[in-house]
Amino acid sequence: MRKAYDKAIPYLILGLLVGAATAVTEGFLNIYIKEIIDVVFYNEAEGFQGKAVTILLLSVGVLILNTTLSAAKGYYRKDANLRMKKYYLLKVFDKNINEFNKESNARYVSNMTNDLNTIDTNFVDAIFDLSLAIISFFVFAIIIAGVNTTILLMIIGLTILLGGLSSLLSKPLKRYFGERSKLYEGYTTYINEVLNAFRIVRTNNLHDKITTDFGKRSSTLQDKSFQIDKYSTFIYAFQNGTMNLLFISIVVMAIWLTFTGEVTLGGVILIISNAERMIRPLQQAAELFPKIISTKSIFKAIDEVLRNKEDFVETEEIDGFHDSIEIRNASFSYDENEIFSGVNLTFEKGKKYLVVGPSGGGKSTMLKLLRKYFYVDKGDILLDGIRLKDIRKDSYFRHIANVEQKIFIFDDTLKNNLTLYRDTDDERIEAAIEGSGLRSFVDNLDKGLDTVLEDNGRNISGGEKSRIAIARALLSKTDILFLDEAFASLDYSIARDIERTILNIDDLTVINVSHVVIEENSHLYDDIYHVAGKRAVSRLEAV
Repeated sequence: MRKAYDKAIPYLILGLLVGAATAVTEGFLNIYIKEIIDVVFYNEAEGFQGKAVTILLLSVGVLILNTTLSAAKGYYRKDANLRMKKYYLLKVFDKNINEFNKESNARYVSNMTNDLNTIDTNFVDAIFDLSLAIISFFVFAIIIAGVNTTILLMIIGLTILLGGLSSLLSKPLKRYFGERSKLYEGYTTYINEVLNAFRIVRTNNLHDKITTDFGKRSSTLQDKSFQIDKYSTFIYAFQNGTMNLLFISIVVMAIWLTFTGEVTLGGVILIISNAERMIRPLQQAAELFPKIISTKSIFKAIDEVLRNKEDFVETEEIDGFHDSIEIRNASFSYDENEIFSGVNLTFEKGKKYLVVGPSGGGKSTMLKLLRKYFYVDKGDILLDGIRLKDIRKDSYFRHIANVEQKIFIFDDTLKNNLTLYRDTDDERIEAAIEGSGLRSFVDNLDKGLDTVLEDNGRNISGGEKSRIAIARALLSKTDILFLDEAFASLDYSIARDIERTILNIDDLTVINVSHVVIEENSHLYDDIYHVAGKRAVSRLEAV
């Protein structure tokens, strides 16, 4: 994640250059104010007018630079946050499918909201302000050094002491932020589960149970936040008290130096005003440093979520599917639950296969293995003689099409949902509409293909979503079509006609996993595999 942030550093540098110019201009403004005070106080009228004009010009310059600085900081934060969010999403889609499926989506939602917002406030913003504070400190340190080095050394000494104490005190805060990040992850997961169980809660009158559990989790999270706020308040109170003591010491020292004649009245005013300008950056640094340190654990946790635990290197590229897919003596288990043992099957190029079996018998698992979502524990799956495990996912996915049980609809036009944003000629789109049984649906839409499907298809039925998924597959021009209960939500007659259309496509290899067997079409399959009891049996072999 830090790599994505690092690409925003040019904007950080640009902003800090503007900040440095602002600090230098303010420094010169203070020097001229000192000189004009001394001119007036010591009755040296010569040069007053020129200094007054210079002060006016520098004041305008400070105003312009401060406005520019605000804009530069805004661009920096915008760029850094956009880069990190885009990087995070891209890395999520780089996850192995099997690893992603094992984890809760709420974990990723928590990272994208709670954790990245914390990084924005406690790291992105804080890095800019801390760097600016350091620049301001050195600029005004040089100004004070020009008046009296003793006061400057006193400020630096106390600053080093304060910095050491702040670093020591910030260590527990880092641990607290890491603990809260994990609590947020669990909290988001729980809320997601509760909302998914909405119907069960309502119909079984589980309001009290859910309210009690929710209250306990919320209380735990708020207690951790309160612990962070309480400790942060203690740190900031200590730092502010020390800073106030430092400022008082500087004022007393400056006044004493006027009595000894070492500093003029203008010099005293410059020291006091710029001491405050040195102390203010120090206060900021003392507050920001613990926040920046605390984000280290969040960055580490996010990188761990995005890391693929399975580091198998895929080496083979394919240009298509030419001969057959062979499952050879394959075994597979979910933890201790064995699904397959010694399975041998062959799927030949251009042929059509129906995979049936009881619920939980393993037919959907077989499809996941063929889709390269999981790897077999023993044996092999070969595509044209190449181990499927060795074939690069992107290369393999270009040659397969899927109709999943869960269908996602983009908040976009029907046309874009059918083509999935690929350039496709109208003739092919119309053919896919006919083949998927969408013709009457499209014809009844006022805007036709330009109709917007909203919020994952909430304005269409489940059957219409299934037909859209089938049309996508027909438009994909791939070698292999995997169907996973594709006809379950369709009327029998519609499902029959769509299945027949698909099975009559030449050169397309179809592997259909379904508990729905349409007898009128069963003769169109080249083979039917029955999966149950850890085995897979061909209809032809059974005969």
